[in-house]
Amino acid sequence: MGLMKTEIEINSSNIRKNKISLMEKVSFGLGDMASNFVWGICASYLLFFYTDVYGISAVAVGTLFLITRILDAVANLVMGIIVDRTKSKHGKARPYLLYLSLPLGIMFILTFITPDISYTGKLIYAYITYFLLGILFTAVNLPYGSMLTMMTQDTHERQQLGSYRTMGMGLGATIVSLCTLPLVSLFGEGNQQVGFPIVIGLYSIVATIMFFLVFKNCKERHTDSQDIGDKYETWKQVVNMFKNKPWLLLAISTLMMNIGIGAVSSIIIYYGKYVLNVPAMATILLVVVNGGNFIGGLIASPILKHFGNRNGNLICLSGSLLSFILLMFLGEQTILFTILVLITYIFMGVSFAALYAMLSDTIDYQGRKFGKKSESLLYASNSFATVFGLAIGSALVGYSLGWAGYDPNAITDETRNAISIILFTSGILFTLLQLLPLLFYKLRDTTK
Repeated sequence: MGLMKTEIEINSSNIRKNKISLMEKVSFGLGDMASNFVWGICASYLLFFYTDVYGISAVAVGTLFLITRILDAVANLVMGIIVDRTKSKHGKARPYLLYLSLPLGIMFILTFITPDISYTGKLIYAYITYFLLGILFTAVNLPYGSMLTMMTQDTHERQQLGSYRTMGMGLGATIVSLCTLPLVSLFGEGNQQVGFPIVIGLYSIVATIMFFLVFKNCKERHTDSQDIGDKYETWKQVVNMFKNKPWLLLAISTLMMNIGIGAVSSIIIYYGKYVLNVPAMATILLVVVNGGNFIGGLIASPILKHFGNRNGNLICLSGSLLSFILLMFLGEQTILFTILVLITYIFMGVSFAALYAMLSDTIDYQGRKFGKKSESLLYASNSFATVFGLAIGSALVGYSLGWAGYDPNAITDETRNAISIILFTSGILFTLLQLLPLLFYKLRDTTK
């Protein structure tokens, strides 16, 4: 009896010891906030920067996005294998946040510098800097994302971490949306070619500090102690990954989601400026979108705890789809349009948090079914869907604007109609396609 009591006390002590603190949860959320200081800018402003500030055609930018992001998507898979093979005193994922955050910040600044060279030279410079930025971002963000599974095996804690991550994403993207153009105007004194690099430099400093805080405060408690092994064993894990039906369905849903995000994030700045005809609306809409994501992350944990990850996700995606449909009928009613955009992205914010928790569940399922979790490989492959989806979405916008004859100095009715069609079609179609695979996702929430 005494021995049993001692064992219970030891287990209770271990549970308390492994429980994630508020500081750790907040620090984990800072990682996605930092990511959005980097990639949020690229998703929301880089197309605009290349076309309206640096003077590259929309079609050329669409091709640039597509080619570089496809290459970067492949790099995600390679990085996942590298992280799974990593053994260090700092763990599997944390070393990359420590050593590569500063190079990422430097490349971020270089991407927004506009050397006065020929048009061909501008294209070459854009290809090189954007590609290297993507590679470095992958080398930092992928290990960060894969840490969620390593930090806890408790479903509710994973839901909370997903919520903090979504809040970090929403807050970071909101700050970027609200502050970027005003700061560019302030520091550049009306010259965006001067203002953008200065603002990006400030964001780079803040993002680097935040990534370091993730490294310092977040712990890897549950790493797969088995090595990936030789090339044959690596290939075996890849094959097993595609036999993981819940993961495959989630990856398809993630791909559809990010095609929509890539398209909507790229086009909404043009919609506010040229269709609603209120220049400030470009900033306001981005703030509303990302503010909605933050609110969604804030309320996600109790919703997902009640409905479960899969059902909560389906409910919120259905609400988002309905909201996107209603947006079409509001036309240029600016206030109502803005309110409904906020509601749409509150639903989306909850969906993001559910997705992070569901990905961890599929990784646990991989471990139970095949004996090895391969956390970073599965996260990297899901990240492949994210990167590839964003590439397709952004490229579609660039090509569509090119086909519509987009010229920032001569906006036509045809261009305005194209902008509206891109926005609403992307929102409705890809939200629907994101929802459909989840109807076949049957994995229950794990480790409650």
